[in-house]
Amino acid sequence: MRIGVPRGLLFFYYYPLWEAFFRTLGVELVVSAPTSRPLFNRGVVLASDETCLPVKVFFGHIESLREKQVDYVFLPRMVSMEKRTYLCPKLLGFPEVVTSVITDLPPVLTANFNLRKNPKELDKALHELGKQLGYNARRIQQAVEAAREAQARFEDLLLGGQEFDLAVKGRSAERNTAEVALRIGVLGHAYMLYDRFTSLDIKGKLSKFGTEIITAETVDSGEIDHYMEQLPKKMFWSHSKRILGAAYSFIDDPRVHGLVHLSCFGCGPDSMIADMVERACRRRGKPFMVLTLDEHTGEAGLVTRLEAYVDMLRRRVEVENNISAHG
Repeated sequence: MRIGVPRGLLFFYYYPLWEAFFRTLGVELVVSAPTSRPLFNRGVVLASDETCLPVKVFFGHIESLREKQVDYVFLPRMVSMEKRTYLCPKLLGFPEVVTSVITDLPPVLTANFNLRKNPKELDKALHELGKQLGYNARRIQQAVEAAREAQARFEDLLLGGQEFDLAVKGRSAERNTAEVALRIGVLGHAYMLYDRFTSLDIKGKLSKFGTEIITAETVDSGEIDHYMEQLPKKMFWSHSKRILGAAYSFIDDPRVHGLVHLSCFGCGPDSMIADMVERACRRRGKPFMVLTLDEHTGEAGLVTRLEAYVDMLRRRVEVENNISAHG
């Protein structure tokens, strides 16, 4: 049995969970190819104009699976993955939206993941998937345990600063722990930051400028909760909560010299988070830049802005070091 998995959206958060679950059941997963220009353009054509860029790209990944000779296309309905929070509403009805837009798809395999009231609902959703495929309860439970273990390792590796491409495979590599002159906190959804084509490889570009990049995934959930508890109202969007909590952590960290927020045009929560982070950065005197991407964003203009921002940070650090050195 072969199940197709689109390489987009929540793939960048939960693929180790899905991969370990299906592999333990004996199912082969077929992942769509990394985002390319033809796939990108096809997704833009298929999706509604009102949707954000990652959703448009996701449509291209789904359609590409028609050619992979898979028995099912995996499209889980992701409502909530932690208590008292929600994921993006565009994901809730995605299985129905996709099948109404893209015809001649293989059968869609889905289950309802809603952990808003009870984290144990994760096991229930995975058991539902296993039963749809005809496996018995004992075999499914083995797969559930393997999935939880793989996801925990993936998150631990990201927390330790491992690159996504290694962490998603459950692998680690020795990291360079030498002190750097410039450290930048890069904020944004994982499906933007870790898709090199969609993000115009912003992390790679910043690294080439001699900076160290840290992301929201390197901030412990306890620290995220600490900062979120200081808000007058609870942040109930899961990904926005992590991005905002990480931003506040970076602002308080003197080792982080500046923040960059990679935002999706058309994303309501992103616009709100960007404004909240900008206000906090102004209060603390921390440099902040927003880069908003859509299908029309040009790479040349992005590089120019990044170069100017990094140059400004370097001059700022030099001035601060000179002031410290001369008392």
